[in-house]
Formats: sequence, structure tokens, C-alpha cells
Amino acid sequence: MLKFTFILLLISFSAVGSESHLDYIENANGERVQKVSHLVKWTHTRFVFTRDISRIALGHETTLDVNVVNGRELLILAKKLGRTSMMVWYDDKSSETFLLGVTEDYSVLENALNDIHPDVQLTIAPDRHAVVLRGEVPTINYRHAAYEAAKNYLYASSSQASQPVITSNPNQGMFNSLAQRLQGLGNANGGTSQNSSKVAIINLIKVTQAPKPKEERISEVIKSMGADKVTIKRISVDELSNDDSDVFLLSGSVKNQIKLVRLLNTINKLFEPEQALQTQGSPLDPNNLMGGATQDKSAGIEVLANESGGLINDATSGLNLSNVSSNIARATLLSVAGGKVLSSIEVEDLPQVRVSVQLYEVNQRRLKQWRPDISVLSNGYEKEAGLFGRDGMTNRESGSATIENALQLIGGQLTNNLQLSTSQFAIDMLFSLLEQEGISRTLSRPTITVLAGESAVFKVGGEVPVPTSYSPSGITSGQQGSSGSVFSGTEFKSFGVELNVRAMVDDKDRITLDLNPVISLPDTTLTAEIAQSTGSSLNSSAFNTRSMQTSTRLKDGQPLIIGGLISTDNNASHDFVPDGNGNSMLGKLSETTSKSENNRELIIVVTPNLVREPINTLRSWEHANIDTQVLSYIQEQGL
Repeated sequence: MLKFTFILLLISFSAVGSESHLDYIENANGERVQKVSHLVKWTHTRFVFTRDISRIALGHETTLDVNVVNGRELLILAKKLGRTSMMVWYDDKSSETFLLGVTEDYSVLENALNDIHPDVQLTIAPDRHAVVLRGEVPTINYRHAAYEAAKNYLYASSSQASQPVITSNPNQGMFNSLAQRLQGLGNANGGTSQNSSKVAIINLIKVTQAPKPKEERISEVIKSMGADKVTIKRISVDELSNDDSDVFLLSGSVKNQIKLVRLLNTINKLFEPEQALQTQGSPLDPNNLMGGATQDKSAGIEVLANESGGLINDATSGLNLSNVSSNIARATLLSVAGGKVLSSIEVEDLPQVRVSVQLYEVNQRRLKQWRPDISVLSNGYEKEAGLFGRDGMTNRESGSATIENALQLIGGQLTNNLQLSTSQFAIDMLFSLLEQEGISRTLSRPTITVLAGESAVFKVGGEVPVPTSYSPSGITSGQQGSSGSVFSGTEFKSFGVELNVRAMVDDKDRITLDLNPVISLPDTTLTAEIAQSTGSSLNSSAFNTRSMQTSTRLKDGQPLIIGGLISTDNNASHDFVPDGNGNSMLGKLSETTSKSENNRELIIVVTPNLVREPINTLRSWEHANIDTQVLSYIQEQGL
């Protein structure tokens, strides 16, 4: 198993006499130097002296293998990673002491660091198992790049050669699959023998050009997003400012919730590298090289207090009383980037939507039989030969809506007889006319006002009691359980019309509606069929349910027509003239049989309207003191 443990190899020497007798050192590359920074494992190094050597002594004999050659040379083989001292005695009874260390070969990493910046140097920590990055670079980008190069080189396993270890984005995947790439490190809590083999990277590179403080970078984001009314304030935890521990408070106002969401999400991106480090653990901790995650903090936008100042916690959020977590414009305090940024920004425009719902039931059979004699002239149409025909799409007024879609939805035959235009007026007039003719009837016309982004529910109908039974042994009420007890109860099943509406408003005042109408009615025919097929009577009624779900975008005041929800009633009757025995007196001649089928279609018209708070700063009168002028006029007239 490959281990990346290494220990400092520095040569320092001290002579007992007045001067050193070391002539030169020849390293593994054949270069002659006066001193070396380290010895590479499993390589030879020659130490040549000017005097004869009488004897030598090693502090740890397994670290180095030393042989005396020709009386004045030492041939040293670096065998084991570690540190040891070597004492050399000469023939004149003087001596020198050398502190020697053995490391792995980091020439590849040193060349890579030199390519990043020539002033970056790699040294070995003398008191711990760590490499130290030193030097001076102009910007923090060089500092990060040097650390990434050292991390990818030291923590890459030779068995993972097919996988790339240097990514294009240094902030992405900093500790991705680190546990798989580290071999020979063992468990982070596996004991001293395992911890001694781990490598830490100490980044001591100095940056001459200090990076911009977070406060200034956030201000640049605020300015670029056009939020001129938003201000930022630093809250320092200590006496000295520290971007890692300080909290930034945003205050002021923005136009709408869309600008607020864009601003806060952009600011959150500034803290993503720090959040990744907090989630994965400190890169300088050698006990966390296996990628152990620390406590995960929210990396997005979190609501801390609602519009009334009430705190949001697990207890209140579970009530589902509001959707303040999504509609953050209602919140009075927000947490961004795991609490590093607090926002009390107010939203100036928080519109409400007044949703008007009209429920009509149309008799399809009567509608098909109806032939009205009516002609109505409206915008966008011209009168030709007693009828009203279109004047062409190019000549129609902008924003005018037609009722043609509504007529097609209800399946009527009015296209050649009646054409109406002008939005809500056309719809109201059409159904008012149909109701007078007995073709349709109004079921309900509810109206509700709701905040943009919230949901509204319309329910028209009732509830049917449904008996239920429960046995602890899991049997039905008609069987005898082991405990001999069956619990009975009653549940209420809703029926009628239910319409779920959610309205959202964009920055151009366009309204997006999410609609989900559900129609559920008791069905006696279906109940009888189920009872006949199962051979047992039902204690409750079966229900016929129709539902649909859609999303659409409308303008302010533009109605939406939903149709196609049809129910069918089949009626059959058999009458005859009875004789004395109760049979038909004249057979088929005295019998009458009639069958009728009646289709009823539910038409839903939903009309959203924006409702905004009045602007109190506008004056109703141009004159400042209108009350005084009115009072003076009354006195002059003697009134």
C-alpha cells in the first residue's frame, strides 16, 4: 500500500572545532553542492571531507545506510522516511554533527509550483508531517492555484491514474472522492500509526495585493443589480474586521420580490467556496483528509421571521399556514449564505390578486335545440346581410377578447347566430342570456383576494357521511377478530365543486394561474353496479369524480374559461294501462317507453385582477388648505 508519509530532510551541521571539514556533497543527480535541503528515499548521496574519518555514529540506524569510502568519503543511502542525527569524528579528534532527513521525491510538484509562479517554494515542516508552501505572489489566485496543485498531487493515488485529478474549476469538487483517492491513510480515527502517515498542506504564501473585502464585493453586486436603495453594514464579531466571522446586514428596499430573489441569490454565490470548505471540513486538518463532513449549513435563502415578526421554526413551519418560505417578500428577516448575510430588505410592491370565479352549468340538449333570433353589434365585427361577421384580425382592437372559445367549449351552435366581444362583458352577457332561456344556471360566483404566490381554495357542495370500521386484528366488521372487538366510526366525504387557484405576478404585471378544478358527486348508478358485481350491499355511496390541472398566463382582468367537464344523466320510464291482474291491458298498444339522456357541462370562468395599495403620498387636491377656503366661502355667502 502506497503511503505519502514524509519527514523533513534538512542538513544542518555544527563543528566542534573552528571550521567544518566538509568539502562538498554530491547528490543523486551528480551535482556538487555545499548543502542540500533534503535526501530522496532510495538514492545515494556522497559526503566528501578534507580530513580522514575515524568513526561515525547514527541516531537511527534504519533511516540511513552509511559506508566509509577511501577514509574521507561517506556514501549514504536513504532507506526509510524519517529523521536522524549523524556524528562524524576526524583523525584530529574534532567532530561534526549533521541533522539528516529522508523524504519522497517532490521534483514534479516543485516544477508544477514553479510553473504557477517562480517565487512559490515547497519546504518540509520540521515539527510535523506537512508540506509548507511559501513565497510571495501578486494575487490570491496564485495562492489558490498553488494549494490546488499540491493537494491534487499529494492526495492522488497511483491506482486512480485514469481519473483526472486537476479540475478546470479549482473551487469545484475540492474534496470530491478524496477517500477513494487516498490510499494507505486508513481511518481518520484509527490510531497513531495511521495518523502518522497523513500529509497536511500548510499554505503560507504571501499575497502582495490584498483581495477586496467582502463588504466591497457585496456593494458591487448591489450596484450591478440596480438596487440603489439597499445598503450594507458590517457587524464585527471581534474588534478587528474578519470576513470569515463577521456578519453583513442588508437593509433598504427593492421594487418587487423578483429583484429581491435575484439580489440575494447573487450575493449567496460569493460565499459558495467558503460554504464548501465548511461542509467538507478544514483542508489543513490531517485528520479530515478522508472527507469527513462537518455540520451542514443552509447554503441558500432561509426565512427567520415572517411579516408579523414571528420566528419561523420547525413547529410553525409544520402548520402550513402560509407560504412565506417561497414568498420571501413577506419575511422581515432572511438568512443568506448560512447566516453570514442577514437581510431586512423591504419589498415596495407586494401585490394582491382578486380572483373571481363564476360557475355555470349548461344543459347541452337544450343548447343544441336553441335557435335565438338576436343580433348584437360589438367591437371588431361588422354587419353584413343581417348577420355579424368578422372584419378581419388586422382591424380588431388590441386587447379585445372573443367569446368564440367559450361557445366552442360549451358545445353550442351560436357561432353563426351570435358573436360577442369585449372581454368580461361578452361572457357575462352570454351566460345571462342563456340563463334567461333556461339553458344554463349559475352555481356560484365567489370572489377572494389573496397575496401573490399564495393559494386560494373554492369549495361548493356538501359532505356525505361514510361509515367505517376497524379491527385491531385487521379483519372487517363482518368477521370475528381474535380480540372480539371492532371499532366503528364515521367519516365525511366531500362532494361538489372544488377549485384550487394559485396566482403569481411577474415584473410585467402578467398573472400566472395554476388551476386544479375537481368535481365529485355521489353516483347512485355506480353504487348499484358495484353492489351487483360484488354481491354485497354498500354502506356508503360511490362517487363520480372529474378533475383537471393546468397553468396559464393572463393579463390583468383577462378571464379564463374552463369547460369540458360533462356529466350525463340517463333516465328511462315504462308506463302501461293495467288490467285486473296488473298486466298491460292491450299489450304493447297500451304501453309507453321513454328514454332520455341529459348532458350537463360545467363552465368555470376565472378572472384575476391585480389589487395594489393606494399611494398615500399623492395629494387629492392641488391646493394645500382646501378646508380653509371652503369655510371662508361659506362665511362670505352667509350660509
